[in-house]
Amino acid sequence: MNRTQRLSQRVIEYYADNAPVASQIMHTQSVAHFARLIAETEGLDNKTCEMMEEAAWLHDIGCPPARQKYGDSKPPHQECEGKRMVHEWLDNDPDFTAKETSWLADAVGGHHRVTEAHRLHFEPLFEADLIVNLFEGYYKPDMAQHFVNSGAVSTSTGLALFEKLFGAK
Repeated sequence: MNRTQRLSQRVIEYYADNAPVASQIMHTQSVAHFARLIAETEGLDNKTCEMMEEAAWLHDIGCPPARQKYGDSKPPHQECEGKRMVHEWLDNDPDFTAKETSWLADAVGGHHRVTEAHRLHFEPLFEADLIVNLFEGYYKPDMAQHFVNSGAVSTSTGLALFEKLFGAK
């Protein structure tokens, strides 16, 4: 098993113990799939594609502790707890360098903010989460066009997916 597979297995086991299992695992798996698809189609190198997929597997791990600590998993709470948990999980993991762990923690800690997506170059993760959240009804369908118009979707692949999946041009 490679490190991404080991990490995904850890996340699935974590959700099995801490969250509404089916919905959280399916959400996370879908975001990971779209993030990898966008990253690969954009022509990012294999290491960056791997990191994007890993960030997607980790992106919502802060939800269970946020619900426990704050009574909800609103974006600021889950991002804060998620960033902390990435460090808790990976700081001493020999499969991840300190630089990789720091980037993953920052991506998880800002994955709802387009400014952070652009600053840290995790647009595939950001766009993948938007796609899955639209499918799941977290956002109203007409928000797809807003995401395109506002520049929140900025990759060529993301724009093509938003057009094909939601009719947003």
